[in-house]
Amino acid sequence: MDYSSPYPILQASHLSKQHPHVMGYKTPSMISLLDSHISRHDGLSLMGLQEFESHISMFENSNLSRNFSTPDRFSSSTLEEILDNTEQMTESLSQRQTPTAQYVPPAEDANRGPSQIRLRCRSQPLSDDASKIWPELHGDSMTSYSNLDIDEDFSVLSSMSSKITSPADLETNSSLKKKSVSLRENQRKKYKIKPKSSIPIDIAPSEYARQCIAAAESSRINPYSLHKEEYEMLRDHLTHQQVTTYLNIRNGILRLWIRNPSIGVVLNEAVGCAKDSRWFDVASLCHEWLVRRGYINFGCLEHSFDGLQGKKYSLKRKRRIVVVIGAGMSGLGCARQLEGLFLQFEDRFHEMGEDPPQVVIVEGRDRIGGRVYSRAMITKPKFPTLDFGSRYTAEMGGMIITGFDRGNPLNVIVRSQLALHYHALKPDTPIYDSCGETVDFNRDQLAEKLFNYILDRVSEYKFKIPVSTTVDGDKVLLDAGREPNTEGSKTIRDIENSKMEPSCPKVKELLSLGQKDTDLLIGINKGLHSESNSGAVHTAAFKAKEIGWALKPGVSLDDDLDLEGAVSSKDATLGSVIDEAIRQYTRIIDFKPLDLRLINWHVANLEYSNAITCNRLSLGGWDLDAGNEWEGKHTMVTGGYQQVPRGLFKCPQPLTIRKNSKVRRIVYDDRPFDSNNLKSRIECQDGVIEADCIVSTIPLGVLKQQNIQFEPDLPEWKKGAIQRIGYGVLNKIILVYNEVFWDPDRDIFGALRSPQNRYSLDQKDYFSQRGRFFQWFNVSNTTGLPTLLALMAGEAAFSTEKSTDEELLDEAKMVLQTVFGLNVPTPVEAVVTRWGHDEYSQGSYSYTGPNFRPNDYEVMAQPVGNLFFAGEHTCGTHPATVHGAYISGLRAASEVLDFMIGGIQIPVPLVLPRDITNKRKSGAIKTTTDTKKTRLETYEVEIWNAIHEKFGDRPWRPPNNYINPYRLYSKDKWEEAKRMCEEGRRPNKGKTNPNEVKKMVAKLWKDATEEEKSPYNKQAEAEKRAAAAAMIEYNTKVEQWDKDALAFREKYEKDHPSLPSSDEINNSLPWDRRAKRVVTGYAEDTDSELEYF
Repeated sequence: MDYSSPYPILQASHLSKQHPHVMGYKTPSMISLLDSHISRHDGLSLMGLQEFESHISMFENSNLSRNFSTPDRFSSSTLEEILDNTEQMTESLSQRQTPTAQYVPPAEDANRGPSQIRLRCRSQPLSDDASKIWPELHGDSMTSYSNLDIDEDFSVLSSMSSKITSPADLETNSSLKKKSVSLRENQRKKYKIKPKSSIPIDIAPSEYARQCIAAAESSRINPYSLHKEEYEMLRDHLTHQQVTTYLNIRNGILRLWIRNPSIGVVLNEAVGCAKDSRWFDVASLCHEWLVRRGYINFGCLEHSFDGLQGKKYSLKRKRRIVVVIGAGMSGLGCARQLEGLFLQFEDRFHEMGEDPPQVVIVEGRDRIGGRVYSRAMITKPKFPTLDFGSRYTAEMGGMIITGFDRGNPLNVIVRSQLALHYHALKPDTPIYDSCGETVDFNRDQLAEKLFNYILDRVSEYKFKIPVSTTVDGDKVLLDAGREPNTEGSKTIRDIENSKMEPSCPKVKELLSLGQKDTDLLIGINKGLHSESNSGAVHTAAFKAKEIGWALKPGVSLDDDLDLEGAVSSKDATLGSVIDEAIRQYTRIIDFKPLDLRLINWHVANLEYSNAITCNRLSLGGWDLDAGNEWEGKHTMVTGGYQQVPRGLFKCPQPLTIRKNSKVRRIVYDDRPFDSNNLKSRIECQDGVIEADCIVSTIPLGVLKQQNIQFEPDLPEWKKGAIQRIGYGVLNKIILVYNEVFWDPDRDIFGALRSPQNRYSLDQKDYFSQRGRFFQWFNVSNTTGLPTLLALMAGEAAFSTEKSTDEELLDEAKMVLQTVFGLNVPTPVEAVVTRWGHDEYSQGSYSYTGPNFRPNDYEVMAQPVGNLFFAGEHTCGTHPATVHGAYISGLRAASEVLDFMIGGIQIPVPLVLPRDITNKRKSGAIKTTTDTKKTRLETYEVEIWNAIHEKFGDRPWRPPNNYINPYRLYSKDKWEEAKRMCEEGRRPNKGKTNPNEVKKMVAKLWKDATEEEKSPYNKQAEAEKRAAAAAMIEYNTKVEQWDKDALAFREKYEKDHPSLPSSDEINNSLPWDRRAKRVVTGYAEDTDSELEYF
């Protein structure tokens, strides 16, 4: 089917009549070249003309360059001469570089009709002595795109078919690929860069190391260990000692990215993180791995390049097509990442005789964003509070960014690249009882802590997930930014195979970065319970009393829960075991109806987190992502979360998208790539698109409905995972008012819901009501209007699908009147979501169903032939989240690239031996019998011995023995805390470990009164004063000693000078008198020995 442009065809005038000058210089040859291409067009649409004008504008004079941009004018060379000489430019990357414009000769594409002019804005790193290049062209700002309410439709050309369709084409392509691989195996890359060029010299090594480690933590990577992929990639090539050097390089590359993620990290910058040229190939390998896997150079940024490559290749090449189904966060993230990867690996495609593939998005809706939908409100404020141009929206779907710290990729996109405003949510959440009274905070804490303990007990039955094997670096050296003195001789695999114990850190199992023993809030912080290493070690009765509950008469501290019967049931779920635990606790604690209402509020919060009732959650896998939570405040984007997917779509240039295209059928090739290529296609309601690779970001709910046909049928292992992973529903009611009648300084409040029998103590009676309007958000700060948002979770979310708007609004008003009084007004605008009835999602997000298997998320992510999968339901580390959807898109893009160009090529040997790169240089190495050096060293010892004999030892710095009050308290209370930990301990839980005692001491200190803390505070203050006095005395003494020693040294050197002997004078050679740096070992390469491109 043809897709023609809706814009009228206009007559195009020649460039020579519009732009007689290019950047202030007459360039008749260039103008003629451009005119020749314009003349070959049969017609040029208005859109095409506007796009052409934007390209031509790069030849205009511009003053928009950055502080460290390129020079603002040319030399007298003609433009063609500059293009011819471009490849001979020299560049240095001692600092981060900025993009500069590049002209690429036009290419004809037989499948795209008439030849089009291709002018690209590329990034070129420059050095001080480089030839002058055009000033950088800046387009519209990133943030301006994200505030638009209407997205432009970009028509897809009718010839959306791959050129690689015949076996002959495939065979040619395969041979080209094999040839490039062979070249890479036999010919090493040559780098025009110096070691350490990307390492700053104006900060201490320890500070540089700190920044590198922080960058790794901000990139979801353990700074002290190899990633599991790095381990598999490097275990045949590195020794254990060399891992530390590799980690220093890798963390340094991540530092370059994190410190300025608006500019991509290019290869030469990455190589400059190596301190020795022997490690250049390692740095190159690491850079490629980080780029491919989406740890750097992702999001909304212009990609830079190490050199100009356009002239090296033929003008007629094949071009494959990648189709991404779905324009949600995963689809847009994948498409944007593919665009960037194809540009960064353009040379690989050229080696295969191809142009970089084209990326096309197919979206069934008339908008982008998927389940991230910021619906524009009809109501407008009388007095606007948001920035000019902001949209007044409410979040129908994804809403909260659950922390920016410790690796959330949205940190880079939202705060750096798009620079979006956001509002940090205040965590304090008052809870109102069903009668309207505020629940006492201490009473709520009792219920919350008891629920935490129940979750700890239930967590003992979670799946035991095997962890990956990895290798640690030397933490001390990494923290100091230093390299090991030795490199070892046996690789990691050699050590493993020989079962020898390495002298450096052992091979160990890799735990998830960020796993901590902290309490996590559900909903806003997913995972309410405390994930401790020792689990719930105390009996139920002991724990209840410790929390503050009063035990029933006759209850012993040894009384405990017996959950084995509930767990062993064939229908056991998280909900059934929790209900049994609560039921058994009614025999230990004298519960009141208010207590059960509070506990069930926290149960509803857990159901909100999983978008399903607890009785449909897997007992073993309900908290599969525990330990992967981000850190930092939880936030909401001002003006709408949809600005993030809109920014991915728009920046740095719009992606190709085809909206309102409902997919009916997907024909893919499930055979290996080197088999006869079967042309794949996506059949939509409005036409067919042919593709070489397909990325499905179709929501799991739609896959479950089986309304989209796959040909061939998906394999059984894939369909099994689709069936076992659940897909739940969370709904919202948004209410807009003329004015605020609630506390504007609070962002969240809760409302307890009563069962039909208000005084019931039966847990099952709370099931249907606990999630109805149980949590309210004041979203006025982000919406720009007086707005409340209520959540419908668990069973309430499903009943919302069947209820009328009037019924829901009446109930919402009743809840608000209970809390704020009968004067609550009627909202001026209201919206009710029903995600379960949404044709393109069929629900909200995934959960782990009762029959869930531990690897089901990985199975969902696994590709089938040239069909790839992304979406939050394919991200096992961060399911059911917006950031998880985006991370899955990065992963799918990496898989597509590997499928198209192959995996990472590793040179052998990866690290060159010292005797190859560090050549001995005649005259640069002093012998060990250097008489002058020996004389001076002996003389220095003589001087210091005389000083010591005269003045004695230099005063010693007093030890810093300042002890804070808590340390003093901990020392006194350690044994008492240990006894408390041993009381009420459950059988088979082992002995008390130090961490438990530390936690108990911390609790005792926290609960201690000021009177109890006073003696320790006084003692600590006395220690502090004594340390300060000792330091003053030390400074006085050392200052006098240094002064006396210096005067004595000057007098001694005058009275006892060191004179060269006759042998030293006679043996001196002429070249020894030249000023030069003395090197006592292998000398580093000088500039003259560096290899260049």
